Amino acid sequence: MCALPLPPLPRHRQILALVAERGYVTNETLAQHFGVAVQTIRRDVGTLAEQGYIARHHGGASAASSVENIAYDERQVLNQPAKDAIGRAAAALIPDRSTLFINIGTTTESFARALTDRRDLRVVTNNLHVATILSAQTDFRTIITGGTVRHCDGGVVGPSTIESLDTFRADFGVIGISGIDEEGTLLDFDPDEVMCTRAILRNSRRVILLTDHTKFGRHPMGKVGALADIDVLVTDLEPQPPFRALLLAAEVEVHLAPPAGL
Repeated sequence: MCALPLPPLPRHRQILALVAERGYVTNETLAQHFGVAVQTIRRDVGTLAEQGYIARHHGGASAASSVENIAYDERQVLNQPAKDAIGRAAAALIPDRSTLFINIGTTTESFARALTDRRDLRVVTNNLHVATILSAQTDFRTIITGGTVRHCDGGVVGPSTIESLDTFRADFGVIGISGIDEEGTLLDFDPDEVMCTRAILRNSRRVILLTDHTKFGRHPMGKVGALADIDVLVTDLEPQPPFRALLLAAEVEVHLAPPAGL
């Protein structure tokens, strides 16, 4: 399942990025941010809501739904400094001569770029972008799963992908997701991605979850698993107290990786 194409107006695209980052933004905040009248923002929000990009509320806007992610191109630049910091911190946890899975996602792509100092890794991935990044490492062996390649984000999905993932057992499963709800459920938008990530969970000796702070409290529809299914969380900011309690109860090891300058 590929996301909606980005709207053509730059301000509309920036509104989407702010809503995705913060979850909910008031019209007054948006008007201040862009230096325009509140009435202008109301029209922008109305247009974006009619097109299915966001949900309109009295006085503001929130993420559109729990069934569709924002476009890959937008996710590539959203919170990129945080994703790069998370990727570097996670790469430092991977010993040389390890075996690992890497799933679909922009944060896992940042992780792949940070693996250049590692040696003699064996990687199984259903992410064409990850495979391309790692192909420059002459002492890595990178295995692409079988399956159907999605044109929108380079993800490889489908029954063949799950079958491919189930033929391996790796030291680490490095995954990204789209949301963690208030009960500690790991969530994603796409049913195909959910099934692929579940296969990685069951075939990994140790699972490392990479997610920036915007994913906490987000509610995609597809259930991947629970915090108890992961061993390590790498994120950019300290989780809020309710999520810290859930992580502690699940005995998840937390690594903070704030972007440079924070």
